[in-house]
Amino acid sequence: MPKISEDKKIERKKKILAAALNEFSEKGYSATSVDDIINRAEISKGLIYTYFKSKEEIFLQLAEYWEEMTDQRKVLNFEFPKEFTLTEKLITVWDGIVDTWTLENLQFARIQFEFWFESSKIPQLKEIMKKKSSTSFHIIENVIIEHIPSIDRNLLNAFVRLWWSQVDGLVIYFVSHSTLPDHKEMEKIRGIIEKMCEILE
Repeated sequence: MPKISEDKKIERKKKILAAALNEFSEKGYSATSVDDIINRAEISKGLIYTYFKSKEEIFLQLAEYWEEMTDQRKVLNFEFPKEFTLTEKLITVWDGIVDTWTLENLQFARIQFEFWFESSKIPQLKEIMKKKSSTSFHIIENVIIEHIPSIDRNLLNAFVRLWWSQVDGLVIYFVSHSTLPDHKEMEKIRGIIEKMCEILE
């Protein structure tokens, strides 16, 4: 039997993960079976178990690497003009996140929702999500500290948690309704977030 190259192995693994991403996004983790993933990836049952021991292992790998798979990591990589105020920087981050929420990438919002939902049942997943949450927290924290090095830590933590809570709340709305609030309402929400950011100025 010819030996499979490392590139081919990586390609097959990515194909399985891509199929799993679609299945978990559409049906949820609990309702998705290994057979669903096999059928979506158009591979044999023997092949999937060559790369993954279980459905949970596939899910955990997606939780670790789904940003890389979907280019979502780029969303939070910002370079701000030097003259930007703190509010301008924070609202730029908000715009960058919200602008990625389209019907075409609704599955990415759904899979993120699934990761958080299932993390209460899978300890390893909980640790992965806590780590990712901490990374997101520090992105906003660092933007603020750069402008206000002496900011009270309790105020800083409260603001950052509230900032991300409103983002997560909109994700839940997006997932449950398959759309965002209408354009005028989103403009009002953005204005409220902008006012919230100005509190720190």
